[in-house]
This record gives sequence, structure tokens and C-alpha cells, in this order.
Amino acid sequence: MARRYLTIDEANAALSRGKSVEVFVGGFIFDGVDYIRWASFSKSGDAVTGSLWESLDQGSEDYLDIYTFDSKTGEYDEPVKVANTESIEIAASTLGISELKFVNYGVAQDEYASYLDTRK
Repeated sequence: MARRYLTIDEANAALSRGKSVEVFVGGFIFDGVDYIRWASFSKSGDAVTGSLWESLDQGSEDYLDIYTFDSKTGEYDEPVKVANTESIEIAASTLGISELKFVNYGVAQDEYASYLDTRK
């Protein structure tokens, strides 16, 4: 079975190659409505940018495209928080992410599918 999570060194190597990495943070309820949260990280020069995203939990087993879910704020393609720092660890900490389960870009949807399985 393939390993899903990247080590910090692997996440940093991906960033150095111009790739993005993500962390699926999980779900939360606000005003009785289900939402999900994830973060994306990219690098430009020496700076790492972390973006925290929140959207309505609109998915199902057959619909896992978290990038198309409606945002919590109603603004599309707008993160709820951004951190520009010198490292991925500091960016994650600034965004309030304590569990560093980095995955390659696009794999957060698989993480979301696993999250849905835990809610059954």
C-alpha cells in the first residue's frame, strides 16, 4: 500500500520544485451548518505561503471535489487566512494547524473521502 503523507522534507522538496502541498484539517459546525477546512502551501522565492480554506461540506461518496464546494464566506477562491513566512512549519502554525499531514496537491480530496467514512 502506498504511503499518503509526506514528511516535512518531502513537502519542502515539493515546494522547492514549484509544486503545492495541502493538509486536510477536518470538519466543523458553525451556526448549525457543516463546513470543512483545508490548507494549501506554495513557495515563491524564499517565502512559503500558506492559505486556509473553508467551505460548506457539500460532498458525498460520489462528489469529492472540495475545490468546487461553496465557500463559507460566499467569496470564491478567497482563503479565510493567509500566512507568508520563511517555512512551511511556521506557516502551518500561523494558520492554526497542529497535525502536519501534508499531501500532494489534489490529494486533500482523498483525505476528505476518508473524513466522510469516519462520519458514517
